[in-house]
Amino acid sequence: MTAATAPTSTPDRELPTPDRERWQPLRAGLVDIFYYDQEEFHFHGGSLLLRGNNGTGKSKVLALTVPFLLDGDLAPYRVEPDGDPHKRMEWNLLLGGRHPHPERTGYTWLEFGRRDVDGTPRFLTLGCGLKAVAGRGIARHWYFVTGQRVGADLRLLTATGTALTRDRLRDAIGPEGMIYERAVDYRRAVDERLFGLGNRYDALVSLLIKLRQPQLSKRPDEKSLSRALSDALPPLSENLITQVAEAFRGLDDERETLTELRETQKAGDDFLARYRQYARIATKRKAAVLRQQHSRYEHLGREFGEAQRAYEQADERVAQAEAHLLALDARITELTARGQALRESPEARTAEHLRRLREVADRQAEFADRQAQRLRDIEADVARTRRTAEQAADELRAAEAAEDAARTGATRSAAAARVADRHRDRVLAALRNEPDDGSPGGLAEARRAADELIEARRLALRTLDRLRTAADQARIRADRAREEVDRLDAELAAADEAITEADARVTERGRALVRRTGEYLSGLVELPVADPEAVLGRLDSWVTTLDGDNPTTREVTSAGRAAAEAIARADAAVEAEQRQVAERSGEIDAELRRLTDGAHQPPSAPHTRSPAARVGRPGAPLWRVVDFVADVPADVRAGVEAALEAAGVLDAWVDPDGTVRNPVSGDAVLRPVDVADANLGTLLRPAIDEADPYATALTEQTVAAVLAAIGLGADSKARTWVTADGDFGNGVVAGRWTKPDAEHIGDGARERARRARIAVLRQEAAELATVAADLADQRSTLDTRRRRVGREIEGLPDDQPLREAHTLVRGAHQQRRETIGRRDEATANLRTVAAAAQAALAEAIEFAGDVGLPYDLDELAEARDGLQDYQVTLAAWWPTLTGVRAATRRRDEASRTYEERLDRLEPAAIEAAEAREQAGLARVEFETLDATAGASVAELEREIREVADAAKAYERERDATRQTERDARDDRGDANGRRSRLTDELDEATRSRDTAVEVLRAFAGTGLIELACPDQEVPDPRQAWATTPAVLVARGIDRLLTDVDDADRAWERVQQQVSLDMKVLTDSLSRHGHQVLPAVREDTMIVEVTFQGHSRTVAELSAALVTEIEERQRVLSAHEREVLETHLVNEVAGALQELVAGAERQVATMNDELEERPTSTGMRLRLSWRPTRDAPPGLAELRARQLRQSTDVWNDEDRRAIGAFLQEQIGRERLRDEAATWYEQLTRALDYRAWHEFAIQRHQDGQWRPATGPASGGERVLAASIPLFAAASSYYGSAGNAHAPRLIALDEAFAGVDDDSRAKCLGLLATFDLDVVMTSEREWGCYPQVPGLGIAQLARHDGIDAVLVTPWRWDGRERHRLRRADLALPHQRPSRPDGEPGGAEPAAPAQPGLRTTG
Repeated sequence: MTAATAPTSTPDRELPTPDRERWQPLRAGLVDIFYYDQEEFHFHGGSLLLRGNNGTGKSKVLALTVPFLLDGDLAPYRVEPDGDPHKRMEWNLLLGGRHPHPERTGYTWLEFGRRDVDGTPRFLTLGCGLKAVAGRGIARHWYFVTGQRVGADLRLLTATGTALTRDRLRDAIGPEGMIYERAVDYRRAVDERLFGLGNRYDALVSLLIKLRQPQLSKRPDEKSLSRALSDALPPLSENLITQVAEAFRGLDDERETLTELRETQKAGDDFLARYRQYARIATKRKAAVLRQQHSRYEHLGREFGEAQRAYEQADERVAQAEAHLLALDARITELTARGQALRESPEARTAEHLRRLREVADRQAEFADRQAQRLRDIEADVARTRRTAEQAADELRAAEAAEDAARTGATRSAAAARVADRHRDRVLAALRNEPDDGSPGGLAEARRAADELIEARRLALRTLDRLRTAADQARIRADRAREEVDRLDAELAAADEAITEADARVTERGRALVRRTGEYLSGLVELPVADPEAVLGRLDSWVTTLDGDNPTTREVTSAGRAAAEAIARADAAVEAEQRQVAERSGEIDAELRRLTDGAHQPPSAPHTRSPAARVGRPGAPLWRVVDFVADVPADVRAGVEAALEAAGVLDAWVDPDGTVRNPVSGDAVLRPVDVADANLGTLLRPAIDEADPYATALTEQTVAAVLAAIGLGADSKARTWVTADGDFGNGVVAGRWTKPDAEHIGDGARERARRARIAVLRQEAAELATVAADLADQRSTLDTRRRRVGREIEGLPDDQPLREAHTLVRGAHQQRRETIGRRDEATANLRTVAAAAQAALAEAIEFAGDVGLPYDLDELAEARDGLQDYQVTLAAWWPTLTGVRAATRRRDEASRTYEERLDRLEPAAIEAAEAREQAGLARVEFETLDATAGASVAELEREIREVADAAKAYERERDATRQTERDARDDRGDANGRRSRLTDELDEATRSRDTAVEVLRAFAGTGLIELACPDQEVPDPRQAWATTPAVLVARGIDRLLTDVDDADRAWERVQQQVSLDMKVLTDSLSRHGHQVLPAVREDTMIVEVTFQGHSRTVAELSAALVTEIEERQRVLSAHEREVLETHLVNEVAGALQELVAGAERQVATMNDELEERPTSTGMRLRLSWRPTRDAPPGLAELRARQLRQSTDVWNDEDRRAIGAFLQEQIGRERLRDEAATWYEQLTRALDYRAWHEFAIQRHQDGQWRPATGPASGGERVLAASIPLFAAASSYYGSAGNAHAPRLIALDEAFAGVDDDSRAKCLGLLATFDLDVVMTSEREWGCYPQVPGLGIAQLARHDGIDAVLVTPWRWDGRERHRLRRADLALPHQRPSRPDGEPGGAEPAAPAQPGLRTTG
């Protein structure tokens, strides 16, 4: 394959150099791609036109360079201008199978350049390597970014003419650049090196792709154009959005903290509600004990009163019975004596004996009945006490079962808490050592032991946590120290390698510098350096040490300074001459213009006269109002005018009063009344110009009087006189002056003088033009020499790479020393922290072993949970122990009573049997005697019976009285017994009540009464309580808690619920660093919480959380106001105001530019930037007011309005996408560009219409293209890199647009300061509006796989055809024998020199 015509010679070619401070494209190139072996396309002024007929491949060159080399994406829709998906990248290498080889590697590259303020050139080359394999497509591709220049520092072809592989390219680039495998990394590198657009870079590339589309007008899309223009506007600063996002994230953190506090508050309130129910039941149960004890005390007191009254009543009955018995005894004694008399008779004795037998029998029978009844009563009492004993035994067994379950649970929890042995040895041992008297000493000792055990275990857990934390931190420090040592070891190895590489680089660059310097010195013309070999010798020594200045630089600088000074002196002399010639030429031109316009050159004015002295002044100078009379000879005319001029009278001003004034001072020098004998009136006459309004203020008489006052001849005796020979006198001054002709007096003289002066001036001007041209040639020669001096100085091989290499060596050694020092410090630190970590770990493990705790974190958590459960189970165990003891006492008492009753049963049975037997014997004896002596005794018995009946009546009465007495005595005894028993029971009840009072007082100290009954007044629990206030408290509690179920089942249920809820509270609080501290006091679980370093009750926790939440809410509100004021209003709104105002100014500027460039048909374009149809509510009002004003003039209402607006946008975006980050949400919510849209309008036929409406093809091209130019310009104007290039690409630029419009559009590109790569079939782009353009004319012929490239250049005035040597274009390699395309040289050379097209 061939490419372009080769140069006629191969001189040292100069690569293009930048001439602007921003980056501009200098060259583009293709290597082994398409039909090119190796081709370069040179820009001029940053622009390049690829022109040629269809099929020459101009769009292919564009596709492979711009914007592909800014994008790196190989997808056809982004590479190809027409987006054809069938045009695969591999076709550009394998040519659809027409290439003779199945594999081909090629490169496309683009070079940018710029110049620093000090003139130092900078270069950057972007490129892409492609390898295509038949059947596989693009097998591999890579990208590179380097500061090297292709053809100078970088060769993309090997010596054999094949393209470099990726690895060989990496070696060729070395440290001067980077190779990238991924397009995304390459794009990021390009953006960082050239643009600095960040996230907006992809949008810029997309815009460039859209601009490059051919025949853009056929697919007008107003929305797409609007989006492209909007994307071109600068967004809100990423740093500002990041700051605002951080502020909002901070608010989120505070809100999250507040939410966590509210969750904690809810957990606390939920637990408080449950705990309050627990407290209500516990309080009611505690109060119930006192109420029951007090009720028992009151009941015993009432019983004691009743017993006392019964005792007194019984004692009175005893006394009454005793008195009545005395009376009855007397009567009975009397009857007894009578009966004794009757009974002492024999019959009486028999009767008496019979009676006694009957009585004995009756008494024995009665006694037997009583004994039987007694036996039955004892048997019933035994049965009742047996049932009581059995019930007490059942209660004991139930209590023992509950206690055994609770004991088992406590033992199991103790095992889980790893305190089983201490629980056994201390708690259970204390219970085993309980006194036999049943006192609570053992239980109290066990509870104290359990509390001490729990506290000790909690302390051990805290200590172990602290030791574990210290050990973990020490381990982390050791790990970090070990990582640091490893990292520094790697750094040290890297430093050694860097030193080796840096030393090799110094040697390589030193040799290269000496070699290039030798070549440079041998090619100097303007800067001859004496003894170059000596200079090279000194340089060869210097490159190894860099001691002092570069000897070559010193010599070249000295020679350059001398040459520059010599050229500058010569140039200054020539320039001075040029200034003199220019000044004189200017004077001549000005005078010629005046003379050509008919003006007369007046006499020279004295330098002391003010230019404004005669402005608007009536009158005229003397020469303007006089003329010679007829027939005055020319010599006389010349002599008189010369004399008048020398005397200062010729140009003197004549006032209307006839006074002639000195032209300098204005003093009168001649009075017209002094008429001279011989005066000028004979030679001169008045000649006033009637067209001069100021001169017409004079009269001919006035002028004649002036002439009459001037003498003609010295003997005229006038003060002022002249002669025809040029003599003059004026006061004390006299003299002589002559001139060849009169110039000022008379119209004819003035006309002749004017024409003569014009001829002289033209001759002088021609001579000065010749001199100026010669001087310009001299300066051009000097300028050429100066540029050559500059080029030779600039061509001095740069030693900066060598200096950088030395700096890298020094830096590498310094880095190694520093790394060694840091490594040694890190090693020492590692030893220290490793020892500390080992010691901390050993201490923690040893402590864990000493206290019987596991070291494993999970096991430790189980032990901690076990301790928590242990506390809970203990709280449930203690009441069961108390219950067992109470049940045991009741069982023992019932058993004793039963045994006592059982012991009385057998004697009662024996006595009843004996009584029945005695009653039977007595009845037999009585009946036997009654059968033998009954009749005789009957009478006696009747008498005796009557006496006996009477006696019996008295005896019965006495018996009844005695029974009454006995009953009274029994009642008195019973009452006295009851009094004694009740006295003991009252004492015991008093003690129990006092104990209950003390228990309630102690319970009040837990705070649960206040929690359960906040309205109940409670005495100070720290002071002893009297019984009555305590009972009132208990009754008040019962009254307030009437609806509370305090049964055992409800109590057990609430205990379980509190335990579960306490675990929930513990989990909730522990997440936030707080601790729940349960304890058992007064048989009740007391829960306290460590919150903010203070121990609090649950109620205090709730109140503290309310206070904390209110404070956090206040702080959050303050921070929200701060974010609103500082960030949203001051910063964001201020930035948005500046961006919106800047966008409006930018739109106005673009519209001004568009206004100045209407089409040939008169169509003008403009951009309208307006809110979108779905713009946020209130945007129009903000744009009309706040966003058009500086933030300094916003009032409070303005700030509130814009703050509310921005908050509304942020809120909407957060609702729309809750999963996004704050940065993403704020970026979208605060994107003012999304609130607006662009409309492109055209003005035609006197009105503005949408540009997308009906229009000609050319108008549609302009309407679609020009706004995008503005968008690209806006993108580049907002780039982070102030030196960013401003490159766009156009395919088939302005097809269908007339010449005038194309010229204006191309001029608009220059106005926008855009660099352009464009293609066109017929366009040359050579318009005055285009300051410069590189042109590549492409040509192809069917059957020849080659493209002929002819370079041209438009410099703003002329189009030149260039030789390839002038552009430093590469030679094409010849065809190889095997027929592989190698780019054979064409037979005919390109036309040398420059040629201007017609």
